[in-house]
Amino acid sequence: MDIYRSIETWRANTFIEGSRCFLGIVMLQTRQMRYFVAVAEELNFHRASHRLHISQPALWRQIRDLERDVGTPLLDRHARGIGLTEAGRSFLEDCRDILERMEAARLRTQRVALGQVGTLHIGFNEIAGRRREFPRFLKAVRETYPSINLQLHVMMSQRQIEALRNSEIDAGFLFRHAGERSDFESLIVGQDNFVLVLPRDHALARKPSLTLADLADQPLIMPNPRNNGITHEKLVTAMRGAAITPLVAQFADNENTLINLVAAGMGLAFVNSSCRIPNTQSVTLRAIADLSLPVGLELTWARSNLNPALPRFVELVDQLSGDADQIEHLLETGMG
Repeated sequence: MDIYRSIETWRANTFIEGSRCFLGIVMLQTRQMRYFVAVAEELNFHRASHRLHISQPALWRQIRDLERDVGTPLLDRHARGIGLTEAGRSFLEDCRDILERMEAARLRTQRVALGQVGTLHIGFNEIAGRRREFPRFLKAVRETYPSINLQLHVMMSQRQIEALRNSEIDAGFLFRHAGERSDFESLIVGQDNFVLVLPRDHALARKPSLTLADLADQPLIMPNPRNNGITHEKLVTAMRGAAITPLVAQFADNENTLINLVAAGMGLAFVNSSCRIPNTQSVTLRAIADLSLPVGLELTWARSNLNPALPRFVELVDQLSGDADQIEHLLETGMG
């Protein structure tokens, strides 16, 4: 057993020493390659040493050591000066290629560290995805940082919170109710509220104004408490505050399903005020006078997220969220 342990220890030490030696050779050769390129381009040790800011004897020794490591002469030395051997011309091409690749790798590493290169996983819900500013955010990132790859994930707000906690996404566009606590950093992009969607030929659609009391005994299609628990609870609390008990006919997970179920006569539903109903749908939107549940559309991210590209994305969203054109749009649509 001791013999085997000794052999394994020897193997490990040999590997470590070999790795150190290899790294040292690579670093030495890299410097020597740069020296060789200067000599090969100048074909004069004096000019090359001046260009490299080293002494001529030191440069001569570096090239001599390089030729020894390569195993063949790279320079053709004669009384009239120096030239490149055939092997030297081939080696020069390889040196230039290696040095260019190393410089490109250095620059790319710096850009990654500065957040100019990388991948961002961004979540967004259905409502955020239809807003006018959303594609402008994505376009700004693509134009300003073309080397940042955006991976988009459609998910409801509550699911985005879970994804942020599990580091599945870097940031998300989600809705958060006023006063709702958050463990994350956030940036307000816009505001929204809730309105009632009902069939155009429904009796309530002809009333001049609506209140929560008008919904007594009306079948309602409510947000699914499993996937949108906070919104469901807020709506139920508001109705109970108006002394009515919601008559739940169905649960639904997204606005398209809600609208389709309302059009099919399954009941009435609440949707965000930014919702736009197609002309082909036989439903309409109505405000509820005594219902005010403002929600903020926010860009949200975890404080602990160290993705260097994330601050770049947040900065662009912040700039676009506050420009005059966006503010005017929010005011026009009643979302500001």
